[in-house]
Order: sequence, then C-alpha cells, then structure tokens
Amino acid sequence: VGPSSFAARPHPPPPVHLQRQRALQPRRVAMGFEFQLPEPPVIAAGGLGGPAVMFTVTPFRNGLTLGATNIEAGAMGLYRQVFSRGLASGWTGGIYPAIAACPQFLCLGPAYHFYASFAGVGGGVFLTSLTETAIVYGAETCNAQMAKNAKSPGTFKDVHPSWKPFGPGFGIHVFRNIIATAGLRMFCTPCTYVIEKATGKSNALTQVGGDFAGNVCAACLSAPVHQVYGFTVTTPELATMSGAEKKDRLVQFLKDQYTETKDGKTRLSSVVPRDLFMRSMYVAVAYTMYSTLERGLVKMWKNQ
Repeated sequence: VGPSSFAARPHPPPPVHLQRQRALQPRRVAMGFEFQLPEPPVIAAGGLGGPAVMFTVTPFRNGLTLGATNIEAGAMGLYRQVFSRGLASGWTGGIYPAIAACPQFLCLGPAYHFYASFAGVGGGVFLTSLTETAIVYGAETCNAQMAKNAKSPGTFKDVHPSWKPFGPGFGIHVFRNIIATAGLRMFCTPCTYVIEKATGKSNALTQVGGDFAGNVCAACLSAPVHQVYGFTVTTPELATMSGAEKKDRLVQFLKDQYTETKDGKTRLSSVVPRDLFMRSMYVAVAYTMYSTLERGLVKMWKNQ
C-alpha cells in the first residue's frame, strides 16, 4: 500500500471524551479554584433529552422493580406483568422519574463536567452521584411503590412523596449511582478503545458500541445494589425492624435472590442472569441513548 492511499484516508474522529471536553468553556477562577462551565449542547442534552430517555425506559424500570420481590418469574414474565393492564400500564408512574430526569441529567451531563473540572474524574463521579440521588430519590421511590401497589393493591397506604429527597435506602441509592455514573463516564472510553482496536475502525457505530458495553458493565455491577434498594423501598415491614434485623433481612434477601441449594450444594440461582439482563436493559439502554444524544448535539454545535 503506497503513501498516497494513507493520505487519502480521512482522519478518525477524536475520542468521545475529547469531543465533550471541547464543548466546555475556557477555565475560570472563583474563590481560589478553577472550573469550567459546559456549553449549550451539553445543557440541552441533559435538560431536554434526559426526561425523554427516562420516560421511554419506564417499562424496563418497572419490570426491574417487580423482580425485586419475585424470584420465580423470568424476565419475560415480569415484563408481561408490567403490561398486564394494557400497553399504557407499562408506563405507570413514569411521569415522576421523567420530571426528575431534567435535573438528573443536567447533573449527569453539565454538572458532571463542572465537578470533574476541579475534582477530577473520580471526584466528579462521586459528587454527580450524590447530587443525582438528592434529585431523583423521591421520584424513583414513589415510582417503585406505585408499581408495587399496581401489582399488589394496598401494599402502601401512603406512597413516598415524590418531592422528599431522603428515606429508607438513601445510602444504597447513592452507591448504586456511583457505579452507574462510573459506567457512563469511566468505563465507556476504554470499551470504545477495545472495540476500535478489534474492528480497526473508529466511527459512530464503534462509539455507540463502546458506550453500550461500558454501561452494560456498570449495569451488571450495580444490579444487586439496585435490587437491594428496590426491596428496601417496596417492603414496608422493614421500617419496623431494628438495624440488625434489617441487615439480616437484606442479607437473606440477597441469598434468596441469587443462590439456590440443590442436593446439599449451594450455587448461583437462575435469577442472576435474569437480573443482569433486566438491569442492562434499563441502565445501558437509557445511558447509551443519553450519551449518543449528547455526542450528537455537541457535534452539531461544533459544525455550526
């Protein structure tokens, strides 16, 4: 192959994280520390795209919530329960996370870039996750309890207020978000690199594939954490237990959920691949949709 053939090839697009960094304004200094503010496309992706994404994946979220208290049903069985009262029932309670998704995704997008500009990637992930929980905990808990009441009417006489940013499972929610945010902001770049090396190509498909792979990794790691959160907020009797009793009940829940004993041998339950699949369908699809939208808007902004 001659030099001219290499010269004719277009240069591959820069890595995704560099494209997003270029959508930041110049560094500023205030009260002794430097920071950067995001440009309009990043803000638009979070403020407008986030609610649409989170409402779209409501059936996946509701199915995952029902799975927290049903170890017998398979993934398709849980999705059938979600749609048991018609197609529209799949989006039961979805408006609350969708409303909360505007500040939530402003947090995952613009706020993350702001935090990372002075706290680094790890600090940005932690601060973003804490802020996200403060924003969406109430809405997600309300959504989970409404889904539980739809399946078992009367479980909750008073559903958790969607505006209340704290309650049972708050710390679990923060930990879950740290893992999920790390998938979006830390795992996607190396996954994209591996896919590009394996395929010898760098294009929109490899970027989407890298985003999806990174988010699937985070989804699988956060699956048991999310199930513990879901179980905590949809099991009202936990509120009457002592700290030790609650811990023992959560440990027993994980054992019941993820292990089975046959012929005197304990092994991983068939529920494990179910929960990993359902968590991936929810988290990876939502975050990949968001990252693709964010990247597209940044590209359109640069080309103006």
